[in-house]
Amino acid sequence: MSITGAAAALAIPLACCVALVGGTVLLVLYTRRARNARIAQCAAWAARHGFQYWPDDPTALGISGHNPFDLGHSRRAYDVLRGRYRDAHLHCFQYVFVTGGGRSRTTHTYQVYAISLPKSRPYLDIRHENALSRRFEKDLDFENQAFNDEYRIESDSPRFAYDVIHPRTMEWMLADQRARSYQWRFEGSWLMTFRTGGHDLDQVFHYADFLHAVLGQVPAHVWSDPNPSAR
Repeated sequence: MSITGAAAALAIPLACCVALVGGTVLLVLYTRRARNARIAQCAAWAARHGFQYWPDDPTALGISGHNPFDLGHSRRAYDVLRGRYRDAHLHCFQYVFVTGGGRSRTTHTYQVYAISLPKSRPYLDIRHENALSRRFEKDLDFENQAFNDEYRIESDSPRFAYDVIHPRTMEWMLADQRARSYQWRFEGSWLMTFRTGGHDLDQVFHYADFLHAVLGQVPAHVWSDPNPSAR
Protein backbone atom coordinates (compact mmCIF):
# COMPACT_ATOMS: atom_id res chain seq x y z
CA MET A 1 0.00 0.00 0.00
CA SER A 2 1.27 3.44 -0.89
CA ILE A 3 1.80 6.14 1.69
CA THR A 4 -1.15 8.01 0.23
CA GLY A 5 -3.34 4.91 0.49
CA ALA A 6 -2.28 4.26 4.09
CA ALA A 7 -2.98 7.86 5.05
CA ALA A 8 -6.43 7.64 3.48
CA ALA A 9 -7.13 4.37 5.31
CA LEU A 10 -6.18 5.96 8.63
CA ALA A 11 -8.10 9.13 7.88
CA ILE A 12 -11.49 7.38 7.72
CA PRO A 13 -11.55 5.88 11.26
CA LEU A 14 -9.92 9.03 12.61
CA ALA A 15 -12.69 11.14 11.10
CA CYS A 16 -15.28 8.77 12.60
CA CYS A 17 -13.70 9.11 16.05
CA VAL A 18 -13.63 12.89 15.77
CA ALA A 19 -17.28 12.92 14.71
CA LEU A 20 -18.23 10.61 17.58
CA VAL A 21 -16.41 12.70 20.18
CA GLY A 22 -17.85 15.88 18.72
CA GLY A 23 -21.36 14.45 18.80
CA THR A 24 -20.93 13.36 22.41
CA VAL A 25 -19.72 16.81 23.43
CA LEU A 26 -22.66 18.44 21.69
CA LEU A 27 -25.08 16.05 23.42
CA VAL A 28 -23.58 16.82 26.82
CA LEU A 29 -23.78 20.55 26.18
CA TYR A 30 -27.38 20.27 24.97
CA THR A 31 -28.38 18.17 28.00
CA ARG A 32 -26.69 20.60 30.39
CA ARG A 33 -28.33 23.58 28.72
CA ALA A 34 -31.75 21.91 28.86
CA ARG A 35 -31.25 21.06 32.54
CA ASN A 36 -30.22 24.63 33.38
CA ALA A 37 -33.32 25.91 31.57
CA ARG A 38 -35.50 23.51 33.56
CA ILE A 39 -33.94 24.62 36.85
CA ALA A 40 -34.61 28.26 35.95
CA GLN A 41 -38.20 27.41 35.04
CA CYS A 42 -38.83 25.58 38.32
CA ALA A 43 -37.15 28.31 40.38
CA ALA A 44 -39.34 30.95 38.71
CA TRP A 45 -42.47 28.85 39.39
CA ALA A 46 -41.47 28.45 43.05
CA ALA A 47 -40.85 32.17 43.47
CA ARG A 48 -44.18 33.00 41.84
CA HIS A 49 -46.15 30.69 44.15
CA GLY A 50 -44.19 31.14 47.37
CA PHE A 51 -42.65 27.66 47.32
CA GLN A 52 -39.15 26.42 48.05
CA TYR A 53 -37.21 24.65 45.31
CA TRP A 54 -34.37 22.12 45.26
CA PRO A 55 -32.97 20.92 41.90
CA ASP A 56 -31.96 17.63 43.51
CA ASP A 57 -32.95 16.40 46.99
CA PRO A 58 -32.51 12.74 48.02
CA THR A 59 -34.58 13.23 51.20
CA ALA A 60 -37.70 13.44 49.03
CA LEU A 61 -37.39 9.71 48.33
CA GLY A 62 -38.40 8.93 51.91
CA ILE A 63 -42.01 9.73 51.08
CA SER A 64 -42.83 6.05 50.50
CA GLY A 65 -41.28 2.65 50.99
CA HIS A 66 -43.47 0.86 48.45
CA ASN A 67 -43.63 0.39 44.67
CA PRO A 68 -42.30 2.26 42.70
CA PHE A 69 -40.15 3.94 45.36
CA ASP A 70 -38.41 0.67 46.26
CA LEU A 71 -37.60 -0.39 42.71
CA GLY A 72 -34.35 -0.43 40.77
CA HIS A 73 -31.21 1.51 41.58
CA SER A 74 -29.72 4.99 41.06
CA ARG A 75 -32.87 6.55 42.52
CA ARG A 76 -33.04 10.35 42.34
CA ALA A 77 -35.53 13.07 43.17
CA TYR A 78 -35.32 16.09 40.86
CA ASP A 79 -37.06 19.46 40.82
CA VAL A 80 -38.39 19.16 44.36
CA LEU A 81 -41.00 21.77 45.26
CA ARG A 82 -42.36 22.32 48.78
CA GLY A 83 -44.89 24.86 49.98
CA ARG A 84 -48.35 25.45 51.41
CA TYR A 85 -51.58 25.05 49.48
CA ARG A 86 -55.12 25.01 50.89
CA ASP A 87 -53.92 24.77 54.51
CA ALA A 88 -51.71 21.73 53.88
CA HIS A 89 -48.09 21.12 52.95
CA LEU A 90 -47.72 20.38 49.24
CA HIS A 91 -44.74 18.37 48.11
CA CYS A 92 -43.98 17.42 44.50
CA PHE A 93 -41.01 16.21 42.52
CA GLN A 94 -39.78 14.12 39.59
CA TYR A 95 -38.68 10.62 40.62
CA VAL A 96 -36.18 8.73 38.48
CA PHE A 97 -34.73 5.24 38.92
CA VAL A 98 -32.89 2.73 36.75
CA THR A 99 -33.40 -0.98 36.17
CA GLY A 100 -30.97 -3.33 34.46
CA GLY A 101 -27.59 -2.40 33.09
CA GLY A 102 -25.62 -2.23 29.87
CA ARG A 103 -27.82 -2.61 26.81
CA SER A 104 -30.78 -3.60 29.01
CA ARG A 105 -30.49 -0.47 31.15
CA THR A 106 -33.84 1.36 31.39
CA THR A 107 -34.57 4.70 33.05
CA HIS A 108 -38.01 5.14 34.62
CA THR A 109 -39.53 8.55 35.36
CA TYR A 110 -42.50 9.40 37.58
CA GLN A 111 -44.18 12.63 38.59
CA VAL A 112 -45.09 12.68 42.29
CA TYR A 113 -47.52 14.98 44.12
CA ALA A 114 -48.35 14.79 47.84
CA ILE A 115 -50.20 16.73 50.53
CA SER A 116 -49.75 16.41 54.29
CA LEU A 117 -52.24 14.51 56.43
CA PRO A 118 -53.66 15.78 59.74
CA LYS A 119 -52.00 12.78 61.44
CA SER A 120 -49.72 9.94 60.40
CA ARG A 121 -51.69 6.95 59.17
CA PRO A 122 -51.03 3.39 57.87
CA TYR A 123 -50.23 2.44 54.31
CA LEU A 124 -53.33 2.35 52.10
CA ASP A 125 -52.88 2.06 48.35
CA ILE A 126 -55.73 2.60 45.88
CA ARG A 127 -55.21 1.68 42.25
CA HIS A 128 -57.19 0.24 39.40
CA GLU A 129 -57.74 -3.42 38.69
CA ASN A 130 -56.50 -5.01 35.49
CA ALA A 131 -56.69 -8.53 34.08
CA LEU A 132 -53.49 -9.64 35.83
CA SER A 133 -54.31 -8.15 39.24
CA ARG A 134 -57.80 -9.64 39.20
CA ARG A 135 -56.38 -13.09 38.56
CA PHE A 136 -53.16 -13.16 40.58
CA GLU A 137 -53.28 -10.47 43.30
CA LYS A 138 -55.39 -10.62 46.43
CA ASP A 139 -56.76 -7.38 47.88
CA LEU A 140 -59.48 -6.17 50.25
CA ASP A 141 -63.11 -6.81 49.31
CA PHE A 142 -65.95 -4.35 49.84
CA GLU A 143 -69.72 -4.79 49.77
CA ASN A 144 -70.00 -2.92 46.45
CA GLN A 145 -69.14 -5.38 43.65
CA ALA A 146 -68.86 -2.64 41.01
CA PHE A 147 -66.27 -1.01 43.26
CA ASN A 148 -64.40 -4.31 43.71
CA ASP A 149 -64.30 -4.77 39.94
CA GLU A 150 -62.84 -1.30 39.39
CA TYR A 151 -60.39 -0.83 42.28
CA ARG A 152 -57.59 -2.76 43.92
CA ILE A 153 -57.20 -1.83 47.61
CA GLU A 154 -54.13 -2.82 49.62
CA SER A 155 -53.43 -1.80 53.22
CA ASP A 156 -51.38 -2.73 56.27
CA SER A 157 -54.54 -2.06 58.29
CA PRO A 158 -57.84 -3.33 56.84
CA ARG A 159 -59.70 -1.44 59.55
CA PHE A 160 -58.17 1.82 58.42
CA ALA A 161 -59.01 0.99 54.79
CA TYR A 162 -62.67 0.27 55.63
CA ASP A 163 -62.90 3.45 57.73
CA VAL A 164 -61.54 5.58 54.89
CA ILE A 165 -63.42 3.88 52.06
CA HIS A 166 -67.00 3.92 53.31
CA PRO A 167 -70.10 3.60 51.04
CA ARG A 168 -70.28 7.32 50.24
CA THR A 169 -66.60 7.36 49.27
CA MET A 170 -67.07 4.32 47.05
CA GLU A 171 -69.87 6.11 45.20
CA TRP A 172 -67.65 9.17 44.77
CA MET A 173 -64.73 7.06 43.51
CA LEU A 174 -66.95 5.38 40.93
CA ALA A 175 -68.34 8.73 39.73
CA ASP A 176 -65.28 11.02 39.80
CA GLN A 177 -63.27 10.89 36.56
CA ARG A 178 -60.04 11.80 38.34
CA ALA A 179 -60.50 8.98 40.84
CA ARG A 180 -61.12 6.58 37.95
CA SER A 181 -57.89 7.74 36.29
CA TYR A 182 -55.30 8.12 39.08
CA GLN A 183 -53.62 5.94 41.65
CA TRP A 184 -53.26 7.34 45.14
CA ARG A 185 -51.84 6.31 48.47
CA PHE A 186 -51.96 7.13 52.18
CA GLU A 187 -48.62 6.46 53.85
CA GLY A 188 -47.26 7.96 57.04
CA SER A 189 -47.72 11.73 56.96
CA TRP A 190 -48.65 11.96 53.28
CA LEU A 191 -51.46 11.43 50.82
CA MET A 192 -49.87 11.10 47.40
CA THR A 193 -50.53 10.40 43.75
CA PHE A 194 -47.96 9.50 41.13
CA ARG A 195 -47.82 8.52 37.50
CA THR A 196 -45.25 7.92 34.80
CA GLY A 197 -43.84 10.88 32.96
CA GLY A 198 -41.99 14.10 33.63
CA HIS A 199 -42.93 16.62 36.29
CA ASP A 200 -45.51 19.03 34.79
CA LEU A 201 -45.58 22.39 36.56
CA ASP A 202 -48.90 23.27 34.92
CA GLN A 203 -50.53 20.27 36.62
CA VAL A 204 -49.26 20.76 40.19
CA PHE A 205 -52.42 22.35 41.57
CA HIS A 206 -54.65 20.08 39.51
CA TYR A 207 -53.25 17.03 41.29
CA ALA A 208 -53.20 18.85 44.62
CA ASP A 209 -56.90 19.66 44.24
CA PHE A 210 -57.62 16.00 43.51
CA LEU A 211 -55.77 14.95 46.66
CA HIS A 212 -57.75 17.49 48.69
CA ALA A 213 -60.93 16.03 47.22
CA VAL A 214 -59.82 12.57 48.40
CA LEU A 215 -58.96 13.97 51.83
CA GLY A 216 -62.38 15.59 52.03
CA GLN A 217 -64.00 12.15 51.77
CA VAL A 218 -62.27 10.86 54.93
CA PRO A 219 -64.52 10.84 58.02
CA ALA A 220 -63.34 13.02 60.90
CA HIS A 221 -63.14 10.10 63.35
CA VAL A 222 -60.30 8.58 61.29
CA TRP A 223 -57.95 11.31 62.55
CA SER A 224 -58.90 10.82 66.22
CA ASP A 225 -58.29 7.06 66.23
CA PRO A 226 -55.42 6.46 68.71
CA ASN A 227 -54.53 3.10 67.16
CA PRO A 228 -55.07 3.35 63.38
CA SER A 229 -52.74 0.45 62.64
CA ALA A 230 -54.92 -2.05 64.48
CA ARG A 231 -56.29 -4.71 62.18
